[in-house]
Amino acid sequence: MKKIIFTILLTLITTLNAETATNPHFTITDTTNSAINITDLKQGLLFNEYKGKAVLLIMFGHNCPPCREEMPELIELFKKNKDRLAIVAIEVQGYKTAQLAQFKKSEGINYTLISGEDNQKFVQHIFTRAGWQGQIPFLIAIDKNGEVKDIRAGLLGKETLEGFVDSLNR
Repeated sequence: MKKIIFTILLTLITTLNAETATNPHFTITDTTNSAINITDLKQGLLFNEYKGKAVLLIMFGHNCPPCREEMPELIELFKKNKDRLAIVAIEVQGYKTAQLAQFKKSEGINYTLISGEDNQKFVQHIFTRAGWQGQIPFLIAIDKNGEVKDIRAGLLGKETLEGFVDSLNR
């Protein structure tokens, strides 16, 4: 009996290690220098620090009119749903982390901001994996299990953003 249990455990550990080894892993840092660990999964992205929460991954620009128009909606959405939602917005118009931290403060942004300039490897991965053509804003909606459920380019309205929170947390 001990041999059977040992064999099952060994097989399980080997399988888990093999899956982790084949899945790309990224560590990105936000404007507070906090690390966010991300594992690329077959069906999506697992944000380890946000397990059990829906994630809206957004590519945006500090100087993009539609992106700036969407910011107040995202601030309000996060304020209402921070217990079940993470918003990770990656600035892709060249701001370094220090500039982005100032921008976050001046705009009153309450969600996570990442410098694309300082995290280019991850941005390139999204570019390739999601078929992103560089248009902004660009949103990837990820459910609480790490599965990508929707990808959208362009300005999204309040109703669409709110709808994501409910559907991604089912």
